[in-house]
Amino acid sequence: MDQLTLGDELRDQGMAVATANSDPQLVKAVDAAIEVCAGRYPLFTADHVRDLVTVGMGYDGDVGRIIGARMNAAGRRRQITNTGMTTKSTRADAHSRRLLVWRRA
Repeated sequence: MDQLTLGDELRDQGMAVATANSDPQLVKAVDAAIEVCAGRYPLFTADHVRDLVTVGMGYDGDVGRIIGARMNAAGRRRQITNTGMTTKSTRADAHSRRLLVWRRA
């Protein structure tokens, strides 16, 4: 197994663990927020999804570890697609982290 394949496999395992160990209601809320963002914004990031889940839906738990996993799952379902672009996060605690830019597939 080459390094790229191993890295992809470990990433997928990590996302599966994050989903399995998260509150099922949170998983549903994140999936719903992705659908809303895909319909509302021509382009969006994980920050849009996070804002909708925490502010719009009132979820106050830790959402960071599940959002990436669910965005990737939505991409694999061809619900959304990665544009190939990135942008800086606007959240103060993210320290200008680069985020993927997504759109409805």
